[in-house]
Amino acid sequence: MFYEIFRVFGILTGYPLLWLFFKTKVFYEGKKNKKWKKGGNLIISNHFSIIDYILVCFMAFPRKLTAVASEMPFKTGIGRFGMRFFGTIQANREIKDMSFIEKSAEVLSKGKLVQIFPEAKNTPDGKIHEFKPSYIRIAEMAGCKIVPVITDGNYGLFKRTSVIIGEEIDLIKILGWNDEFDLTKEQVDKANEIIYKKSLELRARLEELKNKRK
Repeated sequence: MFYEIFRVFGILTGYPLLWLFFKTKVFYEGKKNKKWKKGGNLIISNHFSIIDYILVCFMAFPRKLTAVASEMPFKTGIGRFGMRFFGTIQANREIKDMSFIEKSAEVLSKGKLVQIFPEAKNTPDGKIHEFKPSYIRIAEMAGCKIVPVITDGNYGLFKRTSVIIGEEIDLIKILGWNDEFDLTKEQVDKANEIIYKKSLELRARLEELKNKRK
């Protein structure tokens, strides 16, 4: 309860900084759709820095956004406090601990939001690099939809950050998957490829929409 109160207080008092550092402009694929804020949805995002999470955290408020993060922030006391503050699920790459899949699915099954960064690392050049397929397993286990939230990473004082929110992706529809059976590795790889290409298209579409506003 302490962490939840602290989280809400931090977000409410942080809104002036949100305006200064993001001045967010949100675009939508197709019609404006805010259904991604309802129920258990797995949000996938491209990854510039921890600011990606903070940005979407403000966008999802008042709902809590649980993020999947690497082991690095958990290595210090202040880092562990911050991760508990955010309600973060650790994906420890050093010991190849895959328990984050089940933990994330459990959160989603309760109708909550989880964000994961399928690139599994910060982008070195601003491009969206290949996705690791673990997020497919999370969505499969939770029986939830995947929502791409793509940002241009234009963070900084008085800069304009642009974001595009894609339509919900249903694994059953894109794979013709019978949910009585587990996904095969081939199906997981196919779904990952489809969603990766979709994310690249959304990133290109975001740039088009930004240019139209100039």
